[in-house]
Amino acid sequence: MEKRYIKELDASLSPLGFGILRLPMTEDRWFPDSAFKLIDQSGRSGVDYYDSGWTYQSGRSEEFAREALVKRYARDSFYLAAKLPVWECRNRGDMERIFQAQLDNLGVEYIDFYLMHGLDIQRWEYGKSIGLTEFLDEKRKRGQIRRMGFSLHDTAENLEKIVDDYSWEFVQLQINYYDWIVLHTKEHYRILEERGIPCITMETVGGGRLSALPKEAQEIYDKVRPGKSASSWAIKFAASLSNVAVMLSGMNTIEQLEDNVLQLSDKKALTTQEKEAIGQVVAIIRSKDSIPCTGCRYCVAECPQKINIPAIFECYNDYKIFNNPGFFDFNYITWSAYPRAEACIKCGKCMQMCPQKIEIPKYMERIRDFAYGRALGFNMEQVKKNLEKSKLICFGSGADGKLAKDIFGSFAEEFYFCDNSKQRWGEKIGGFVIISPRQLLEEYQKKEFLILISSRNYRKPIQKQLLEMGVRKESILNPID
Repeated sequence: MEKRYIKELDASLSPLGFGILRLPMTEDRWFPDSAFKLIDQSGRSGVDYYDSGWTYQSGRSEEFAREALVKRYARDSFYLAAKLPVWECRNRGDMERIFQAQLDNLGVEYIDFYLMHGLDIQRWEYGKSIGLTEFLDEKRKRGQIRRMGFSLHDTAENLEKIVDDYSWEFVQLQINYYDWIVLHTKEHYRILEERGIPCITMETVGGGRLSALPKEAQEIYDKVRPGKSASSWAIKFAASLSNVAVMLSGMNTIEQLEDNVLQLSDKKALTTQEKEAIGQVVAIIRSKDSIPCTGCRYCVAECPQKINIPAIFECYNDYKIFNNPGFFDFNYITWSAYPRAEACIKCGKCMQMCPQKIEIPKYMERIRDFAYGRALGFNMEQVKKNLEKSKLICFGSGADGKLAKDIFGSFAEEFYFCDNSKQRWGEKIGGFVIISPRQLLEEYQKKEFLILISSRNYRKPIQKQLLEMGVRKESILNPID
């Protein structure tokens, strides 16, 4: 890659920056040899900008930068970016403590690009109230911070207020072709362009979302630029913006690195045909009803239930975008390595940290219902709709029946269990009585109600049994399969 001299930053920078955010880690929270080899290859490819974060990689990205870069290469051969987590600072003393820890973690005496991490207008005002600007001025004067900027997750209007309130030298924005259209980040970019403030892009490939597109979307790209990866389109889009100084990519394989570097050899501007193709692809992605999560994990740190929110969203998005129920079933329903969506208590703390302003509790409820529906084999939304002001009887009182009670018990006007096992008749599960098939028929003849067969293994014989008893087929909730 050819480096470009950015006058406003007084630096010759590679157009591609390496985000130390998504590297593979070992079980003991360190990095395998492959991660070090990736850094080595990135340097040979011309990358000279490396972006770390106080919270990235389980809080160890700065240490990795020290071991992979600072200890192995000349300090003036690369640029380091680090970030101050303003939300962890209660006073000036906290800023000093964190900054010194970052210098120690990185093994350096100065930081080339220092960012206020994830600013919004409230966080900026809070920072000023506890001495943030004085802290930054002092570090700049001492030469410990060479260039000052911030990453933003807020409206264009508030971006304008922040950039005009202090002497910033660069701003890091979430710029990719999807967010350009859907989240209107074009407006943010124009604010920096008008003021001559260089832009560094983050989530350039949408946190990986734009690297694996639905089949019909990839086919659109293949017709225009055969043989080019989905990621290359995202890189080419960002590279076409004249005020972008560096495009960050959270690469975790040599193949991703080589693909990104190769794309930057194409210096041609986007053609009208390419722009139209991007618009069509965005429309396809939006039609899939996916969740715009980038996997930054800010929400996880604030969740009192320790729910791995990005992992859950990834499972759901993979199903919605790529129609891959097997992936969802295995990774969500059968894999219990983390608390799942049903553990959400709707406290809203996650939303305060989410850069995308995703209504996380709402999606947790949606995914919980979707997962339960997959587990029992029912379309949850349809079942809930049918249950409004209805009686429901769940045929089967085993584990699936208990799950059905947890899901549907609060929606039905009345709820019963039914079971063919005589030993269970009259028992109660969670306050709900288990009745016999004969009692079921008696109740059904008094007032028609809905029957859900919870047992997936015996669904067909039970359905046959009910039909022979005189239950109408329309009263039996149909499974999704």
